[in-house]
Amino acid sequence: MFKTDNSLHVFVGNQETASIAAASAGDVFIVDENNAIISDGAIGTDHPGLLAIGQKDADGNVRFSPRFKFANITKKTSLADTARTEQSSVFGWNGTSGSIDAINSNRYTVRVNFKNNVSLFSKQSDLHFFEYVSDANATQLEVADKIQQAMCASEKFSGKASGKKRASVKVELLSAAVVTEDVAASSGTAAFVNGSKSVTIGATPTFAVGDYITAAADDATPRYKVVAIDGNVATLSVPYQGATATIADNVAKRINAATMAAAAAGIKITGLEQDYKLGLIPDAGNQVTFDLNLDGWGDTTAVADTAADLGDGHPRAIADLEWFSQGSAGAPYRHGTMPNNADLITLFADPASGTSYNTLELQVDLEDPGHAVAGSGKGKMTIVLAALSGASQALVTTAFAVTPAWD
Repeated sequence: MFKTDNSLHVFVGNQETASIAAASAGDVFIVDENNAIISDGAIGTDHPGLLAIGQKDADGNVRFSPRFKFANITKKTSLADTARTEQSSVFGWNGTSGSIDAINSNRYTVRVNFKNNVSLFSKQSDLHFFEYVSDANATQLEVADKIQQAMCASEKFSGKASGKKRASVKVELLSAAVVTEDVAASSGTAAFVNGSKSVTIGATPTFAVGDYITAAADDATPRYKVVAIDGNVATLSVPYQGATATIADNVAKRINAATMAAAAAGIKITGLEQDYKLGLIPDAGNQVTFDLNLDGWGDTTAVADTAADLGDGHPRAIADLEWFSQGSAGAPYRHGTMPNNADLITLFADPASGTSYNTLELQVDLEDPGHAVAGSGKGKMTIVLAALSGASQALVTTAFAVTPAWD
């Protein structure tokens, strides 16, 4: 039996203000009971008639929400897009302060417990344990180096940000060592590749085995130990954790081993965005969360955590919301089954675009029918409007008195 209570209708696209006939594929519009687009000035608490939200698809068909009265909107929630934040934890030097307590003949242990919903549903634990026993002359750099190498040897900690064997986090070595010298004698670039230990230098390297190189000179940029040099190709002790890039002349720097050994050191662990496993609302995106426990670190500066934040208007979350609201949009490939008909799906939201969306949620009471089938009281529905951040959306902004206003 059809039930009208608590239905969800999602419209993602740019706004058309002239007519339905003039609308392009994906355009969203607000119409009256005669399907005429209503001007923003005609929408408000004094509008006597019924409204509906509509959207045209690639085939020219129009999908509408149920009709409703403006006066029956019980709640409006407007969200301007905000960037997501991946969780990070730092112990020891954090880019501005802190240090590792160098303890001789000591067992340093790190426990990382993943609790994300990407592959472990219901926040089940995935515990990983790492340790290093220092020698009789422990240094901060020694401890940081060995712990980083032990962690990066694990697939989930390798920093690999794409493809097969994608990591869950990246583990980076930080240092307070002052950086001044270029990686090459003259006009030398440095080509770093995410997940690779090889760095190609564009001219004769100025560094030696045992020295460290970095993609920038500031104190918060990770350092990488060089363990071998073959011509102009350097081999690092761990895979490069950052994004693949060729660092420009005079930007990539080197630090000699003695300078590094004399400076404060630290380790930073940061969650990596995971493969887009479709249908994982609210983790569309998909974020990694973890608990971190240190044992045997003495007076090492306490862990500084940056919590994971899903943000607002992330394209993958909007794509999932749109897909679910349209009855899975006839896309069996989203369930991991064949055939893959992705090329036939014409929804507006692009989960790979990197573009964020502004959103407006309307909670509405329905007058006709006066009650939900198989329920009592007025029928209710939720309408979500989403539009690309940075595109002018004056109609929604004015008509529904959106705060904050969309740009």
